Parts: sequence; C-alpha cells; structure tokens
Amino acid sequence: MQLWNTFDTVREALADQYFPSKVNPASGLPPDELKAAAIRYQEERRDLPRILLKAELFGFLLEHVRIGVDPADWFADHFETNKLLLLFREEWRREAERTIAVSTLERNREFDRDGIGHAQLDLSHTSPDWRCILELGICGLRDRAARALPEAPDREARDFLSAAVTVFEAMRKFVLRLAKEAEAQKAVRVIDSLHTLAEQPPQTFQQALQLVYLYNQLQEFEGELVRAMGSFDRLFLPFYRADIAAGRLNREQAKELLKFFWTKFYAQRQSIGKNFCFGGGDTANELSELGYETYRELAVHDPKLSLRVSRHTPDWLLLQAAECLKHGLTGTVFANDDVAEEMFRKRGKQPGDIDDFILIGCYEPAIMGRELSCSMEIVFNLAKPAELVCRRKTEYRSFPEFEAAYFNCLQEHLRTLLEFGRQFERTWPQTNPSPLLSGTMPGCIRRGRDVSAAGADYNTSGVMCAGIGSAADSLAAVKTLVFDRKLCTMKELREALEADWQGYDRLRFEALHRTPKWGNNDPEADRLARKLTDFAARLINHTPNARSGTFQMGLWSIDLNFPMGARTGALPDGRRAGEPLSKNTCSAVGMDRNGVTALIQSLGKLDHTEFPDGSVLDVMLHPSAVSGSDGAQLLVDLIRTCFKLGGLAIQFNIFNAETLRDAQREPEKYANLQVRVCGWNARFIDLSREAQDAFIAQAEALR
Repeated sequence: MQLWNTFDTVREALADQYFPSKVNPASGLPPDELKAAAIRYQEERRDLPRILLKAELFGFLLEHVRIGVDPADWFADHFETNKLLLLFREEWRREAERTIAVSTLERNREFDRDGIGHAQLDLSHTSPDWRCILELGICGLRDRAARALPEAPDREARDFLSAAVTVFEAMRKFVLRLAKEAEAQKAVRVIDSLHTLAEQPPQTFQQALQLVYLYNQLQEFEGELVRAMGSFDRLFLPFYRADIAAGRLNREQAKELLKFFWTKFYAQRQSIGKNFCFGGGDTANELSELGYETYRELAVHDPKLSLRVSRHTPDWLLLQAAECLKHGLTGTVFANDDVAEEMFRKRGKQPGDIDDFILIGCYEPAIMGRELSCSMEIVFNLAKPAELVCRRKTEYRSFPEFEAAYFNCLQEHLRTLLEFGRQFERTWPQTNPSPLLSGTMPGCIRRGRDVSAAGADYNTSGVMCAGIGSAADSLAAVKTLVFDRKLCTMKELREALEADWQGYDRLRFEALHRTPKWGNNDPEADRLARKLTDFAARLINHTPNARSGTFQMGLWSIDLNFPMGARTGALPDGRRAGEPLSKNTCSAVGMDRNGVTALIQSLGKLDHTEFPDGSVLDVMLHPSAVSGSDGAQLLVDLIRTCFKLGGLAIQFNIFNAETLRDAQREPEKYANLQVRVCGWNARFIDLSREAQDAFIAQAEALR
C-alpha cells in the first residue's frame, strides 16, 4: 500500500466522508436499536446525579455505537452518533427551564421578536485545554482525575471527578474499538497510532493530530461545540520537530498529514468553521510557515485561521497571511496581542495565563483551558433604543435630554437581559454537565467542579452588542436634524419614521448624506460612538453573572445584523425599516465615504480594552487596491496601523461588485469564490440572496 503522495487521489472522497459516515454495519447497534437501548439505560439510572448519568450514557453509547475506519485516511474517527446525547440534553434543558418563571421566558422571547435582543444558555463557545490533552493523553487525563478523588472535599466534587474518570476511560476503550476495526480493515496508517493513544500520550505529529481530532469529535458528541483548536504552531511544534529530527517525517509528508487533517473539518460542512490560532508573542516558526502554506494550497473555507499579531511578529508571517488574502482566501482574522494583554489584565487574568489566549468561535478572546467565556449568552441591539425613544410622543427640549432617554432605555433593556442570562446560567448543571470538557481543565480538577458549576479559573459571560454604526449615526442624525440645524421637530421626525420615510424624501436625503457618520473619522459621530460604548461597558463589565464571574461586553454582530435589522423599524440615520444594521464595528453600508484609513481612525477612538468579549472591524477592498508586488505589503501596513491605533481585531474581503454579480447570475462558474461572512468564511454562492446583495452593495460603494 502506498502511504504517501495520495492526498490528491482521495481528496474528493475525503470531502464527502461524512455524508454518509463510513461505518461498518456489523460493528455496533443500528441507530434505532441504539436509541431505544440508550433510553432504557437512562430510565434505569434516572436517580443518579445528572453528571454521573451523563458520563455513564457517554460510555454506554461509545461502547455500542457503530464505527468505521477508512484505510485511505490517516485518521480514524467515524462513529454513528445520531446526536443521541444532544437529544437527552434538549430533554434536560426543557426540564431545567421549568424552574425559570414563565413570565421571564415569555418576555425574553418578546425581546427577541422585537429586535431588542435575547438571553440564552450558551453551550457553543468552548475550548478545552489542548496542552493538557497533548501532554497527558487519554490515560493521563483519566489518572489525574482519579488521583484527585481521595481528596475530594464534598459529594459534588466526588461526583464530578468520578464522571471525569468514567468519560476518559470510555474514550480509551473507544480508541481500542477503532484500533480493532482498523486491524480488520487493514488500515495500516492508523493501527499503531491508535494502540499508542490508548496507553500513553501522543509521541508523533500524526498521533497528536489523531488525538486532537478524536477529542474534538467526542466533546461535540458530549454536547458542547469546540470553537477553538488552540495555538497550532505552539502546540504541535514539539511533535513536528521531533519527527523531523528522528527522520520519521519530512516537510512534505507533514504537509500531507495536515491536508488530511484539515479536510476532515471541511468535510463536516459546518457553516461556522473551525478556528485554528497562529502566532502570538514571539511565536513565528517553521510550523507557522507550513500551516499557512498548506492552507493556501488547500484553498477551502474551513478551517478558518486566527493570527495573533504583536510588535514582535515578523513581517514574513504577516506577508504570508496577506498573500492568502490577495488570492481570495479570506479566512484569517488578525488579533492585536498588545491590546488584548491590557484588556485581560483589566479583567483580572493572571499574566501567566494571558499568553495562552486564543479566539473562541469567531473572534472572541479567551484563555485556552482556563476560561469558559459563553461569549453569546446575551445578544443586544444598540440601535433599537434609538428607534424606541424616537417613537415616544415626547418633545425633547434638547439633545442631552434625548440622549439621556436613549441611555435610560438602553440601560433598562440591558439590565433586564443580564438578569435573564443569570437565570439561564443556573440551569446549566442540570441541562448539560460536561465532564469530558471539564476533565481537561486544571482548574476544574483542582476545585472538583464541572464547568457548568463554575469550575474553570475564569467564568465569564459575553454580551454581544450589535449595530454600533447604526446607533451612533442615529444619535448624530437626531442631534443634527432636530437640534443643530432644526430641519424638523421631534414630532416630524417621529412621523417620518412611522411612515418608513415614505413622503419624506428631502428629510431622508439630509439624514443619509448630511449628518455625521461613524467610520469617516468624523469627530461628532466618533464622539457619540465612544460615549455610547463607554456607557455600555461600564454597565456590563463588572456585573456579576451566576457562575462566580462577570459579564463582559463585546462589540460585534456576526450575521445577526440581518435578523436584528429585520425586526428594527426605520431609524433617524435614514435607514428604512427591516434593512440590515451595521455589521461588527463597521459603518452602515455605504456610509464609510472617506476610505479605509478613516474607518480605522474612527475605530481607534474607541477603547477596545473595554470589549473583553471581542470587537472586530471588517474591511472590504477592491482587488486593484492590493494588486501588484506591493499588494500584500499594503495589507500588512493596514493591519499594523489598525493595531497601532488600538484596534483589537480586523478581517478582510477583497473582491469587486462585477464578480459578485456574475456569481449571482452563474453560480456554477464561481463554486470556489469565498467571502468572509462574519467570523467565518463561506462560498458566496451558498449565501442567501439578502446576504449576497449586502456584499454587492458594499462592493459597489468602493467605486
């Protein structure tokens, strides 16, 4: 069997490997039988503490699920989950939510329907301690929990530690099942690695990748999305160097392994993508280079990458990432190490932990293996209070009076949502105890507490604040139209908004084109944006959550600017009802009239150390702006400038309106056209018509 140089011959099959998943029908129970058996198994153990029940169900399913190993693959992982643990989780969620007042649940839904925002139990933004996983291995993680058991201070600690032992032993037995199946299938690429991982930590680059991928699959089976894969060029460098030094692997073979590995994530067809971090501090090494080289050759939209940039980051690494951007591979978000360090220090993070920060999910900063950030526990529409206050039948006598009404409305809604968030958090131990995730975290082992019970070192809850451009522009429009230029009264503005600007064309023209707009280095719009974000940050960042931590503000929106916009009426800035809100920290569509430099200067006037849940700027450039031999350097200069001015994160799209329109008309010709949607990449042709039109409108504004 040829071991190497096979990726291109099997790539198409690898891309479809999960649809359907390749399992041996004789290797376990058929799905219906497994589900019935799992239900019976749960019923027989209903009296167990929830975390022990969850752990035992996890082990039962891994023992009986059908599995498969592909001899053409370098990694074994196939199992037929049918999302059974997620079914139990949703049943437990419904049970737990009965402890929340009906009025709270109804009002939370009402807030969501009205476009104000909502609270939720966020189980989708996690990262395990990848360093512990790689250093200890499956048996080491199991044994660490077992050693802590005799010193457990109480019943809750004993239950948690026992559950951790159970799930890691179940994982070990599952790896042995895969090894047996690999032997039956003569899958020689994986047999030795699986036997090694069942007994000791990984010894080679391939084994390290195998363990990480298996853990990823099993944690998501447990019930929590893995939204960050750690710092790739730090975690895997020792394995890579050891293999190269021992002659077990050469550079091209390592690249081939990485292509097989990353293609598995792509093959899962998850729209949000899997985040691999690079760089940070003075990290820039041969694996950084290999990773970006592989990423460019693969040319797929998943995984996505994040690159931590510090004063010490060499230009060669930034240029390598910029070359990917130039060629349409826009899946990298760049993060500012220096601002992040100050931001973390303000939040009480320990210096030794800060160096391990990664971006969870899209661009939410968190400490790997030490923090459970729940970065989307609350989503909030900053522009909605402007609509609500304008619609009141109140004749404000001055702009400060109107502004105070806006801030009072914002505060009232935010405080309500923070309390809703605390109520959802209290249901977590019964909804989704997570011993596989928690068992990787030293803090959880030390305290004897699951992540659901505040076992992590840092237990934070994110408040995603969307629509800063629309909100600041609306405040500036009221000030300009009503109080400075006196082009209308508040009553007339209210009537214009109630009419969705129909019949008020002249006033709308003034609102759209002759009032200050965020993102243009305009002193008045930027002052209002800073005042707004400072106010929200003071309200959010030190407010206790229900997990022995605090809430923290994020200034981003992902793609929620579309549904929130659909539920937001006309705004004073000239926006019509239902149109999208501004995205992330961007201007409203078409309102950044002074170019990218002015946009970055506006961004720099905000204090991004007060957005510990993240903030990001989306920049769209015409291909002509980065063409030629100096195009990549221009991108590097933009990133450096943004970070020098205090920005926390930046990402790019590079295309022209004509290409996007062609892709709408003839999608079959543009199957590989990527766009950076929000915090993930996607094929342009897979987007909704509304999202496609929004990108086209942005691209047209570049002319």
